[in-house]
Amino acid sequence: MFNNKWAKSLTQKFSQVQASDIADTELKSKFLKLKAAKQAGFTLLELLVVVAILAAIAGTASIALQDTDARASAAAHVAMMDELNKGIRTFRVLNKNALPTNFDSLIQTSAGDGTTTAAILTTAAIEDIVLVDLIESAAEGLNGGGIDSLRYVGTHLDADGTDTSNTCAGIAGVAAADAGAGPQAIVASRGNAVVAGNVFLNPAANGCGYGFAIEDQDAVATGFQFTTLPKVAIWTGGYERVLGQDGAQFDGTDITSDGTALTAAVPTAPLLMAVGLGPSSSLFNANDLGGMTTVPVYRHVSETQYNRFVALFNIGTVLTATTWEASDQVTLTAIVDGAGDTKEEELGEWDGTRNTI
Repeated sequence: MFNNKWAKSLTQKFSQVQASDIADTELKSKFLKLKAAKQAGFTLLELLVVVAILAAIAGTASIALQDTDARASAAAHVAMMDELNKGIRTFRVLNKNALPTNFDSLIQTSAGDGTTTAAILTTAAIEDIVLVDLIESAAEGLNGGGIDSLRYVGTHLDADGTDTSNTCAGIAGVAAADAGAGPQAIVASRGNAVVAGNVFLNPAANGCGYGFAIEDQDAVATGFQFTTLPKVAIWTGGYERVLGQDGAQFDGTDITSDGTALTAAVPTAPLLMAVGLGPSSSLFNANDLGGMTTVPVYRHVSETQYNRFVALFNIGTVLTATTWEASDQVTLTAIVDGAGDTKEEELGEWDGTRNTI
């Protein structure tokens, strides 16, 4: 066997040989055949076959890789939902049965007491929620469980109750017209630093939110920072999806503090409060015992929609078709994504059994 150096040398010498230099007829014939074989190229048919094979491979690869990005995101979302579920439960264990607090309420309001003209956040992708007024026993249950404040978007009151200006108006780059138009217009504008995932932060942190303390009725009556208990968002996305049982159904009317507007409800069904898991929550304070270090982002929404995950807490039980009572203890029921999909539904997007968003 020749080494590479000798093989290269012999090849160069062979290429310099001319057929006329060979006297032996048989040897000349072999030389010409070898020379012709070395210089032969592909025929047109061979080229067409190669092109056809490459096209078939490309087509197969395109089908196999279809929605790969979306499915990868779905897999990441499932992992995030698991981590958030474990994180909240671990936080409670490490903090003597106290849940994290200061969650995003998913609500925008035009009054600092959290009640007047309140609406579901217009930038939220999740639709399976309605608004209710907290009853006193539920507010006390939230306080007892560690949830002593929620964050709202919109108008706020100062401690003395005199300032009713919109919090967004104080942010650099937010035009007065945008501030009055609501958070979606502010998030959509490129002239300021407000983004959908941080819209519940304080104005100093480029948000439009404010923290609203949840106190019992005694504090309200003595002239605390607000005049009544706040509204909260209640999950209506099908209780069997998160609990395996029927739940309360709603006609879209707000539940008032005495429960008189609750209709078509299933007795003994739970009331699940929906809150956004935003960066203001103590769940993500790394200095707190059990605090998580990363605030997960939900990717399957537009740039103007709230892009965090949502926790569902059991805060009450339906008594009759028109009344409900607070639970003895506030408990975490489930984590859903920013579009209101459960973990199982996200798994369906990952394995292709459900259309991706």
